[in-house]
Amino acid sequence: MTTSTPQHRVIDQHSLLPAEWLRRQPPDNFYLFNPAVICHHGRRLMVYRVDFGCHQVKRVACASCVLDQDWRVAPGSVVALSDTIVDGGDNHYDPRFLIFRDRLFVHYNNNWDSVPNQIFLVELDADNLQARSAARRLLLEGPRQKIEKNWLLFDHDGDLFAIYQIAPHIVLRLELGNCGPILCQPGYTSEWDTTIYAKRYGPPRGGTPPVRAGERYVSIFHSRIQPPPLTPAALSSTVRTLERVQGWKILKRWLRGQLNPLKYYGGAYTFAATPPFAPVFIHSQPVLRPEQESRQRRPTASHLAPRRVVFPSGLVHLNDDRWLVSYGAHDERCVLRTLSQNELVGGND
Repeated sequence: MTTSTPQHRVIDQHSLLPAEWLRRQPPDNFYLFNPAVICHHGRRLMVYRVDFGCHQVKRVACASCVLDQDWRVAPGSVVALSDTIVDGGDNHYDPRFLIFRDRLFVHYNNNWDSVPNQIFLVELDADNLQARSAARRLLLEGPRQKIEKNWLLFDHDGDLFAIYQIAPHIVLRLELGNCGPILCQPGYTSEWDTTIYAKRYGPPRGGTPPVRAGERYVSIFHSRIQPPPLTPAALSSTVRTLERVQGWKILKRWLRGQLNPLKYYGGAYTFAATPPFAPVFIHSQPVLRPEQESRQRRPTASHLAPRRVVFPSGLVHLNDDRWLVSYGAHDERCVLRTLSQNELVGGND
């Protein structure tokens, strides 16, 4: 793999928009974020989320493209991926790649379109980055939470698994088969202590599909911390009075955005590359922080509450003990960043 890698790069939004979607609404009405990158047969590929922000055309979709040797969008490679997906729901949130037995897949979720939500897997044509077959639902029998969006699929020695939960570390075994829903069954569960990270930055949640590096798998997860109420309960009557004042809600939102936003972080952990895939290490500090990104330019169509977000979705191991992570920033941009081995796992793995 050649070595021209970005230390920190925000990808130009206009270069990522499929021409057919630009005919539906102006470019500034789109929100593109949460990109996932992967290397397959010597090509660098990216898939990412596209929110149609116009009220007349409300949709959440996925697009895909090829990145060149400098990790920039290859001209003419952008594909309106969601337009090629059938039987996979109306909205396609937060796509991630999977290479399974040398076949290229994308998995995504349908957010709140159903309760519980659904996760779909679709195989891509590796040449044109379009869906080559119908999307297939991941079927997990038994109790589920209402919303579970971040299962992380990975190929281990020709068998298909998914990280269902990080703490405790729950790994599912998947039976791909030839068609229809994909049966997911409990595989392994490992209890472990993530307090060193979680007490400050929130419980670990799914992020990048794990990448094997020797005897370990590495993943960058996301976490979030909910801010306390901006106003103490003792002032609630005063706040109710102020809320009747014209412009107060706008001012309150601005104050929350400046002083008290919801924050998302990116943390790193590793687990053993042999069953039961027991966790080995968690970094005590985030490796991605929202304050490292330039400020949010505008509220997104899907999240009007003030947020400062880094959301990792893709990870590539470079040959020189560096890693390339792709992530969304503030629900409005696609970012690539290079991390050293020491930054990622603190020299402890």
